[in-house]
Amino acid sequence: MGIIVQPTHILYDDIVSGRLVPILNEWTLPNLTINLAYPSRKHLSAKVRSFIDFVIESFAKMDTEKKWMGRFGEH
Repeated sequence: MGIIVQPTHILYDDIVSGRLVPILNEWTLPNLTINLAYPSRKHLSAKVRSFIDFVIESFAKMDTEKKWMGRFGEH
């Protein structure tokens, strides 16, 4: 028994399943920004473009924004 402070996307499955119960729902962690940095869009290699597409697609599939924002039960 205890209290944990973690981003909701880490605890999402446990909260949805009922293993954990959110408290202090009005309090939120700061927004997380993820940046991909590369020298230039000009002459962007296929490998870099593929990696960028992979990262974007992976985060979309994980529904990370919904989990980060703590939107439980939304479809």
